[in-house]
Amino acid sequence: MTNAELPELAEIFAPRTIGPTLIIEGFGAKLTVERGQLVIHDGFGPHRRTNKLSRIERRVERIIITAVDGYVTIDAMRWCKNVGISVVMLDPAGDVIMTSPADTYYEGRLHRAQALGSTEAVRYIMDRKITGQYEVSGHPKIKDHLIRLQHDVDTIREISAIEAKTSRYYWGSIRGTQVKFRGDVPEHWKTFQTRSSALQYAGKTPRKATTPFNAMLNLGYSIGYAEARLACHALGLDTELGLLHRPKEAKSHSMALDLIEIARPHVDQMVLDLVSERTFTRKDFYETNEGQCTVGSPLDREIIDRARKAVQEPLAEATEDVAHILADSCDTKIKKRTPLTKRTLKATH
Repeated sequence: MTNAELPELAEIFAPRTIGPTLIIEGFGAKLTVERGQLVIHDGFGPHRRTNKLSRIERRVERIIITAVDGYVTIDAMRWCKNVGISVVMLDPAGDVIMTSPADTYYEGRLHRAQALGSTEAVRYIMDRKITGQYEVSGHPKIKDHLIRLQHDVDTIREISAIEAKTSRYYWGSIRGTQVKFRGDVPEHWKTFQTRSSALQYAGKTPRKATTPFNAMLNLGYSIGYAEARLACHALGLDTELGLLHRPKEAKSHSMALDLIEIARPHVDQMVLDLVSERTFTRKDFYETNEGQCTVGSPLDREIIDRARKAVQEPLAEATEDVAHILADSCDTKIKKRTPLTKRTLKATH
């Protein structure tokens, strides 16, 4: 790190106004409790910042940790849960390591309904996803398949087939999207071509992005995935009992993967809006020795904030609706709760 870069670091880690999403980043981060207050300490080298939250603070809803190293105390986690703040931890590539919900509700009958499966719930999820894709792309064939989904399919296999077809039309409509840069960058960074990774060891998975466009999508999807996990906890759904996705590895949280499908088009639109209005620089992204591309700071902070705003409302509504569909399939009555949208409470006023 050169002296010339220190002013840029000072700007990246400058003190900030605490909003609904508080991001902890840099190196040597600490989340502790001192004299009844939550103390957040992060930054890089000499550029440090410290924020304190009292128990009556109600502006912060999420603490998202992207720091490379540091520690979080047990007292801090208990403090966050007691005051209603959820904690999300991401690794340097933007993948979700941990979610700690502030609100957890248990309903075993919903878990049983998840295990039995629900074509109606899967159809609802895909209807919301494909509707979102049509709103983003306007592709007429996506609308045709949406109509077919709503009227002409009866099995999860048929629903999955429609999803696969609409996905090809959808990403085809976005192909060629320009990503503007100031200065010299690799040529493949300048346009979106495909969601598949160019890294041989990654196979067909898009999780190892090799372009800035896909890196921004992946970070946004990670935030949506974390929000989906937290929403499942609030509604009493088991995050690991998926209706469409099936666990491929330990703790794959396949129900959260089901629900994030609804939020993906909202993340896509957010990234499309960002690339249309922004000219990026080489320092906005980091490329590993293998060629994997990730979002750098402070752009990652902006994408995390934008993504959470984009997915919060649709995920809240959809998670409640899916829980209600599953509740209807049970042989005993289950109260239809709306802790995320407060729809039930609003209807009584």
